[in-house]
Amino acid sequence: MKSSIQHYGFVYLLAALFYCILPGCSKNTTAGNAVVLSSDTLQNQPAFTGRLVFHRYTCYSCNDSQLYLYNFSSNSFSEISKGWTNVQNSMNAHFSPDGSKIVFMGTAAGTNNWDIFLWNINSPGLPKNLTAYLGSASDDEDCKFSSGGTKIIFKQNGVLTEMDTTGRILSNFPVPQSEASMPYFENGDTAILYAGMVGTLSNIYLYHIADASITTKNALPGIYSYYPITRDDTSFIFTRWYDQINQHDQLYLGFFDSRGPQNLPFNEPTADYSDGYPALGKYIFLSSDRTGTIGGYDLYVADMNTGNIWSLSNYSPGINSAFEELGSCYTATQ
Repeated sequence: MKSSIQHYGFVYLLAALFYCILPGCSKNTTAGNAVVLSSDTLQNQPAFTGRLVFHRYTCYSCNDSQLYLYNFSSNSFSEISKGWTNVQNSMNAHFSPDGSKIVFMGTAAGTNNWDIFLWNINSPGLPKNLTAYLGSASDDEDCKFSSGGTKIIFKQNGVLTEMDTTGRILSNFPVPQSEASMPYFENGDTAILYAGMVGTLSNIYLYHIADASITTKNALPGIYSYYPITRDDTSFIFTRWYDQINQHDQLYLGFFDSRGPQNLPFNEPTADYSDGYPALGKYIFLSSDRTGTIGGYDLYVADMNTGNIWSLSNYSPGINSAFEELGSCYTATQ
């Protein structure tokens, strides 16, 4: 399996399997055109005072994913999932708007199906399994808080589903695509970005809750797109292939109005860039297997305007490793 693939529900696993029958499944080490800052300009890297949560695994099929938390202000770094006896393979965490909680997906100890968990940050207690009562027939994945923090949107057996923070199901949102994954509320919680499967390809759509109408936001022939993340009231980030032939992941800025997507300037056609998460307006945290990584996928932060990109190893040597670092999420709160 391609080392850069992050699991984000069954749709992403299908993409991973498809990738691995194609040339170029190994990490690419050819330099591209992105701006690479030399060591004498590291003082120009952006300063952050918040926290970053991400997951790390040996390989996806190893089922050994763990969650980590880094505090930029205190320069403290820890594996937060260590000692969680009720959950395995924890990944894809998302902060609540006030930064006090995370939701994430994992498999309950002794089971094989995905559940959604909620954890109060710094709590000595175990995470709460919000979807355990739904049973083994329910795979629950891809969870994100609403902008108000009172609801969680997720994928339940391929259907967009909304629950409150106690796990009570509020709504289901059926869509015409064969499967809906990776949902993320638009600011204001009136619409839901998601990746929808059409045949063997994933496209980006916007589901309008008030009237159940759907707007296509990115759908190009033969090009896979996924992982939409709301940036602000006007834009969102998503990942897509470079083109039909070159299937390296690239990060794009999409818009809620009629504008077409914008290719971000740090992308290289010879490397993968994915799992983007916005911060402080112009910055984006991401995972990449670009030249110079420690492992297959390392964490970076980039300037979406200039293309300048910095390894998070510059902030703390322990963040990147010989394993895969993926699924980062940032909160400005401390």
